[in-house]
Amino acid sequence: MQQGEPSTTILVLIAGILIIGVAIAKIAERYKVPHPIPLVITGLAMGRVLVLLEPDSALVQIAGFDFIAQLTLATVLFYAGLTLNLRELRLSIVNVMLLATVGVLATSLIGGFTLLISTAAIAIPLGIAAFLIGAILSPTDPAALFAVLESGGVRVKRKLFSILEGEAVFNDATSVILVITVFEPIVIASLANIVGGTNWGLIAGEFIASMGLGVVLGFIVARMVGWAIPKAGDDTNISILTATTPFLAYGLGELFTIFYIHPGALAAVFAGIFMANSRRIGLQPLPQRSMRGVMKNVSFFFEIVVFILLGYSLSVPLIEGDHSTETITFILANPGILILGLFMAVLVIFVARPISVFLVTAGDRTMNFKERFFLSWAGVKGVASAALAAIAVTVIIQYAHGLTGQSYVGYLDAIRNVVPSIYAVVFIVLMVSLIVQGLSTSFLATFLGLTEEVDIAKEITVHRNATRQALLQLVDEYTEGKIDAELYSRMKAELEEEIFDLEAELRRIVSERRTRIKELRVREMIFRKKLEFYRKEYESGKISDAVFEDLRSELETDIEEIINRIKGHEKRMTSAPD
Repeated sequence: MQQGEPSTTILVLIAGILIIGVAIAKIAERYKVPHPIPLVITGLAMGRVLVLLEPDSALVQIAGFDFIAQLTLATVLFYAGLTLNLRELRLSIVNVMLLATVGVLATSLIGGFTLLISTAAIAIPLGIAAFLIGAILSPTDPAALFAVLESGGVRVKRKLFSILEGEAVFNDATSVILVITVFEPIVIASLANIVGGTNWGLIAGEFIASMGLGVVLGFIVARMVGWAIPKAGDDTNISILTATTPFLAYGLGELFTIFYIHPGALAAVFAGIFMANSRRIGLQPLPQRSMRGVMKNVSFFFEIVVFILLGYSLSVPLIEGDHSTETITFILANPGILILGLFMAVLVIFVARPISVFLVTAGDRTMNFKERFFLSWAGVKGVASAALAAIAVTVIIQYAHGLTGQSYVGYLDAIRNVVPSIYAVVFIVLMVSLIVQGLSTSFLATFLGLTEEVDIAKEITVHRNATRQALLQLVDEYTEGKIDAELYSRMKAELEEEIFDLEAELRRIVSERRTRIKELRVREMIFRKKLEFYRKEYESGKISDAVFEDLRSELETDIEEIINRIKGHEKRMTSAPD
């Protein structure tokens, strides 16, 4: 085995951990737990194991993490644009645009300014890097939130959903441009002691250019790929074209970095938006269902990889050869950074995000306090922040490669505390946000009365009946000789398989409801038996009137609640298969 070549053991270990990561994500979804939490823990364990097995292996370093992070951003942003409902967005376009611009900037500045003041107490001066951390933590991750809400059977009101969905699309892209175009160059200049000050006019111009060019490049890519997809014909080719589109859009955008402009993120977003609305840009209708299915799987895979690598990077040296820059080691050596991270989490969740939401929605008189409060609480942090942290840290470290002599030594010394601090604070805030907000938002939506009733069985029944009608139409077309036998046989098989899957899911849901009804009836019987016993004890004079009344009132309330729940389940049973 050549020097530096990773051993088969480590490659098998990595493959195994990725497979385990997929399984963990699915299990977390089933138990209504945000999947990033167990994935980060898995990555942390992976880092410790690899360091123990081969401490000198190149795999211990994370040189390629920023590249994977950029791929993840590209896929997640493209998928968000591809699934954006423009009709729904029109209900809340003003709020979405304000949250994606003013809201992101406000969160970055509030968080950064407070963090800058707080670092004096722990003797780890972050300087302008505090604002970089604030910008990294400004994007939200409603995708993780929606997964938890969906698994819990909770559907928030239409307007709130459209705001959260639109915010997911645009504020991530804005945050990426803000981090890469604005704060990264300022932080590097500060750490490297570059004299000459900050040209804010140039930075503002680069930011605006990145936004505008992103829209243009997104349109160009959407036109190119949208023209090619109908001509591809084969499903495999369509899948390949769809899966590579975000990389093409993001990659073309990042080619403009020679001018210090970074339109890649917005190019990926708008490529998805334009392809989802192909008719509006003069293209043939595209296979939206197939495209979204492909990108859902691709983006989910990259999310798994990024969160595992985030956990992995916590236990390996960020600066090669310097084990003091391991994030976990750094936290243990500087307990104040843990307190700072927790303080930042409280600040972002309870101060910066609410101020931003209440500020930008102040002019919307159709939105009440409960809705504003829910929007401020639903700003869960996730994959965008994790990816941005990796990109920012890597860019800061790689700048040292262009330095020599005393400049190189001085720069490494300057970033030795800053680099692990970025990872530490972002990691702590992510975990707190996912645990506190991710696990409670479903309950909060229900408690505030901001949900719409969801009857999955009814929706599946409608879908099944529509598919049946399509199958009958297909049979008629074939009988009349309008469709050849080969096409008829293939399409008939697809529709029958779809109907079979829908009916299987419907039977499962109905079976679960029948089981719940049976359980509720047993509970009702138990409560009635208890009530009967208490009544006999009261009539025989063994318990007082006051005690009996309390017990009777409590049991009758429980029985009434159970009866109402049984009626609700029986009402939904009308959605059972014919």
